[in-house]
Amino acid sequence: MYDARYGIGTMTCSVYDTAWVANVTKTVNGNPQYLFPSSFMAILRAQSPDGHWEGHFNAETANLGCSPPSLTDSILSTMASLYTLALHAKHPYQIRANSVVNPPLEQRIRQAVTKLTRILGNWRIESCNAVGFEVLAPGLLDLLSAEGFEFDFPSKTQLLKLRDAKLARLSPEMMYKLGPSALLHSLEAFHGWGPEKLDMEKIKHHMVGGSMMASPAATASYLMKTKEWDDAAEAYLRLAIQCGEGQGSGCVPSAYPSTNFEILWMTSTFAEFSMCNNSYTSQALELVSGILERPGSSSTSLIGFAPGIEPDLDDSAKASIVMSLSGTLGFSEAIINNFNSSRCLKTYSGERDPSVSANCNALMSILVDQAEYEGKVAIIEKIVTFICASWVEAKGTINDKWNLSPHYTVMLISRSMVELLLKWSTGGLPLLDGHIISFQAAPLLLQCLTFTLSTQHYDGAWGEIGPFEETAYAVLALVSLSSLPLPPSLSRKVVLAIERGRNFLLKRGSAHCEFLWIEKITYGSRNLMDTYVITALNASLELLSEHGKKAASSGEVELDEMLTVHGEIEKMTGGVTGDHL
Repeated sequence: MYDARYGIGTMTCSVYDTAWVANVTKTVNGNPQYLFPSSFMAILRAQSPDGHWEGHFNAETANLGCSPPSLTDSILSTMASLYTLALHAKHPYQIRANSVVNPPLEQRIRQAVTKLTRILGNWRIESCNAVGFEVLAPGLLDLLSAEGFEFDFPSKTQLLKLRDAKLARLSPEMMYKLGPSALLHSLEAFHGWGPEKLDMEKIKHHMVGGSMMASPAATASYLMKTKEWDDAAEAYLRLAIQCGEGQGSGCVPSAYPSTNFEILWMTSTFAEFSMCNNSYTSQALELVSGILERPGSSSTSLIGFAPGIEPDLDDSAKASIVMSLSGTLGFSEAIINNFNSSRCLKTYSGERDPSVSANCNALMSILVDQAEYEGKVAIIEKIVTFICASWVEAKGTINDKWNLSPHYTVMLISRSMVELLLKWSTGGLPLLDGHIISFQAAPLLLQCLTFTLSTQHYDGAWGEIGPFEETAYAVLALVSLSSLPLPPSLSRKVVLAIERGRNFLLKRGSAHCEFLWIEKITYGSRNLMDTYVITALNASLELLSEHGKKAASSGEVELDEMLTVHGEIEKMTGGVTGDHL
């Protein structure tokens, strides 16, 4: 649902965040009461018979046909929900025992403790990429300890070390400063701290539209701890319940609104795969210009996932891409100046692990931006080297911090590296070191091709979590790769794989969102899923410009020779069998 002030947000709802919202109390006529009892009831309905919570609500996961939710989803959601149940058992206020559906709270709590103890024992945090988990989980352990629940598990010492390292880079005192901090989005991690360690009154200036960095959980924590009641924060939480994907059910997502993120991902995807006519291009430019001109946007055009939120590399790169592909100059130089680091570009200041997908978007924004500036080629070489090194380090299946599917990252690598080859082959990067093409970009594209062809399932789908959104990612990767001067036999295999993938996508019907995207817990977005599926079904296999195709085919540049470095194509891909070849 669109709101004139806040925008849109179609991220699926989160048990974790809903549990935090259920804890908010307000004194009315001298009597304390829970402000959002519908959120508490949603938590009760979502509890599994064995006592844990899976992270998502049953109404959203019915008939999804996907693999089980991540263990981190279950752990964070069960911790937060157990804390909520403990608070309501201690202080029932207006929610009386007879209004709680069976089993009673005491039994629910015992079951939750038993199940949480078991799943914590299986948690391997070294592979966890959930947003802020290294501060959220320890914060919840402290809160549960204060309520009499102690948990010990093999990964606990490692978790606490990660928490300490995070706070050494981003101390809570940084939130007192004028500029926003990514910690604000996970403010609830410090809910157990007293005012001597974190003074809520000193971070009020970061409120945007009543929210704490567009996070319902962080805003709920702030509202519970602020000295004076904040009507704007209450109004924001009510709006997140009413206009978010929960549609008044009491459920909320991990972030609301996500206006910039959703609009930019939709418009940039259409633009990058040449899905835009003149009318759409004009509308896309107007949308992005409106985002950049909103109050609270950075003076350098850098933006975050929602209006007024801390700028990040990913959203800023997507905005610059749309601007460039709409016929105006992008702002990739400002992106480089703000997010550059020693090895690559960083998504946020102080982040623990860099993102391959965000660097792919940054690379694309630089390549399509017609603006020239000092150091442009050097940054391109740095990003390409980082992406290639990350592929090698991944040993065959590359994962990213923002999306669970390797096909998402391969799609972005394929599109950005094809753009690099096109720009280089047509003389657009005369200062680029040729070894970057010969020994990094071209071999990497062949490996992306091999990976994508070899992982298609018998029914034409891809992925282990999806299947529809993941299949769309893979089809779009092949659309990009089909632009390369491949041998005829290999080109036919690519076209056949695309056709079979598209036939599978036509079966989607009214399938639910797939929980591929990573926030505090995983989530899906119907807007993003629709965008990728529509683009995959309709994108042309001719991404190269007329000049680029002529250059590649006429011998003006020997692009096909570059693609055979480190072995002949047929040796690398001729053995690809998969289920379908």
